[in-house]
Amino acid sequence: MMVWQALVNNLSLKLLALLLAVALWVLATGAKDSERDISIPLSTRNLPAGLSVASPLPGTIEVTVAGPKIRLLGLRSEEMSLSLDLDNLHEGTVTFSGMEKRLRIPPGIIVMRLYPSVIEVKLVRTAKRGVR
Repeated sequence: MMVWQALVNNLSLKLLALLLAVALWVLATGAKDSERDISIPLSTRNLPAGLSVASPLPGTIEVTVAGPKIRLLGLRSEEMSLSLDLDNLHEGTVTFSGMEKRLRIPPGIIVMRLYPSVIEVKLVRTAKRGVR
């Protein structure tokens, strides 16, 4: 009987203390830096008229990001994108590097690794068809 009284005595205060302890634990563990791998879709834009892409391009880029654990848990690949701008390019092979600078990522998140880190795009003239 004495043990039961000790448990239920000041029950609301004990529950509040437990709630505060859990909240503090969540904040402390969520603030730690962590890493996460994510696949980001790759797209092209502004393809000049009369040219087409002849080289195969990866559909996604594999990215390892780092940041506060709580931010990484809520990170979705839809929030990040990578687009290669083909505007003002001519026939030939173009090498895109420094992809981490082109990547749109939320603030507080750092790119640790990106694969492939270099993408080569081969542009060729499209054949014009004559009318008979």
